[in-house]
Amino acid sequence: MDYLSAQESEKSVVALSSVTAAFVVTGLKVGVGLWTGSLGILSEAAHSGLDLIAAIITLLAVKFSARPPDKTHLYGHGKIENFSALAETVLLLVTCFWIINEAVKRLLFHSVQIEVNVWSFFVMFVSIAVDLSRSRALYRVARKHRSQALEADALHFSTDVWSSSVVVLGLVLTLLKIPVADSVAALIVAFFVIYVTLSLGKRTINELLDRAPAGLEEEVQRTALGMPGVQRVDNVRVRTSGPKTFVDLTLHLRRTTPFEVANTQVHEVETAIHRVIPDADIIIHPEPMETDDETVVDKVKLLLSREGWSAHDVQAFLVNGSYQVEFQIEFPDGDFVRAHNIVDELEERVKKELPRVASVVVHIEDARENVIASVDVTPSSQELIHDILEIAAAMQEIHECTVLSVLEVKGKYRVSMKCAVGKDLSLENAHEICTALKNKIMVALPDIKEVHIHAEPTR
Repeated sequence: MDYLSAQESEKSVVALSSVTAAFVVTGLKVGVGLWTGSLGILSEAAHSGLDLIAAIITLLAVKFSARPPDKTHLYGHGKIENFSALAETVLLLVTCFWIINEAVKRLLFHSVQIEVNVWSFFVMFVSIAVDLSRSRALYRVARKHRSQALEADALHFSTDVWSSSVVVLGLVLTLLKIPVADSVAALIVAFFVIYVTLSLGKRTINELLDRAPAGLEEEVQRTALGMPGVQRVDNVRVRTSGPKTFVDLTLHLRRTTPFEVANTQVHEVETAIHRVIPDADIIIHPEPMETDDETVVDKVKLLLSREGWSAHDVQAFLVNGSYQVEFQIEFPDGDFVRAHNIVDELEERVKKELPRVASVVVHIEDARENVIASVDVTPSSQELIHDILEIAAAMQEIHECTVLSVLEVKGKYRVSMKCAVGKDLSLENAHEICTALKNKIMVALPDIKEVHIHAEPTR
């Protein structure tokens, strides 16, 4: 909120200073133009008068466009700046046509005696100095806060520099006894301002019609595609409302990506787009996407998750070009018949959706008992622990083992242990070694029901 207040304050200050400068310059030009009878100076006075009106409009637009979104303006009030620029465009065009009409009358029908004196040049040089300083200040704040209203005001002041220079040239030629020079200078000013005004009007209408800024859509898409995990980017829409830019896009992510990881990837894309468009309002729609690197195991897990079932130890075995899939599935109640019927349905569903799966083997587990009553018998199980460590020591692949705990559960033992294996092994090989040790322990010591081994690489 503090940043927004500072931004609004800076924009308002520079807009107010432009109103003051335009008021002073307009007054000087009107006075000297009426005194000398110079149409060039009077045309510049009219131009500056329009700049004064435009500066006032800009000041009001900057003030009201800074209002936050409300129930009737969900995207904020930024379009007020665009409407102010359109109003400035219309006012400038009306003035230009008046200047052209007066200049043509003087050239073709009647001439006006022009008095050129030191005040004629003084007011024009003062105007040029003021216009230069204001246009630079306005452009600086406009670029900093991406304000089209301030940019339009800056454009007005910068065109005044050139048009004032043309008027000075007309005054010099008038001193050299070229009577048509002043009217010609006025025409040049008018046509120059018309050109700039039409350019501004085109941009303003494009903004009001929500035309996408040139090249920005492609840049947003390129930025999003360059982020990790993003497979495709669709429906990129970019629109501006005053200084605010709104970006809407669809991100296609791997459907195997966990929700939290996908959420992180979306935030990373938002951050990257903000580096391109700092104050953008971004809405991203993440969509799951099937990718070529999905395995049969991935597809089975996704199918089961979609059906609302928790499964683990999902494995796929390639046999003669077809797959045999095995997994363990947990049921929240102990109804064996119901569980069996559901498993039959799941088996058929897997084979139907994955044609290369020829058979499905499901191991049913009871998931009702999450907290199991047990007794820690580690201190009194030293003989059992000794036997376990002897079995582990007999395996060359096992470097060192420690029994962490022995729990008694319903008359059987549950052993947790930590074993060190070669650090150069693959994850698959380490798992195979631990599984082999687990099986040997359970065969040699029948009272042990479960063995859980945490593998660590040797140091």
